[in-house]
Amino acid sequence: MSEWEDFKTKCPSCDNTEIIYWTKDQCHLIINKEGYIKCNNSSCQHNQNPTFIMEYKFKCGKHEDYRKPNSTNVWAALGMISSIVNSSKTERKKLFFRINEYDD
Repeated sequence: MSEWEDFKTKCPSCDNTEIIYWTKDQCHLIINKEGYIKCNNSSCQHNQNPTFIMEYKFKCGKHEDYRKPNSTNVWAALGMISSIVNSSKTERKKLFFRINEYDD
């Protein structure tokens, strides 16, 4: 796995443009350039098994329910993550195809 950084971005599930630090069960979430999310606390259960962003559900101030992300909003959100923006063209292309596999 690659290095991790704060998952501070807009909602990957809707068009809400508010930029927030994402949390789950009071854990601070981090993301890597392969699009995996986990808790930053190494003793947390959410740290042990990173989840691919498209398999995660998000809840923000614009919607009170947890929603699956869609590729358009995910790419807008990931555009705020420096390790993804600065990854190689090949790495971004691989991530692009993986994300698009999830679109209905």
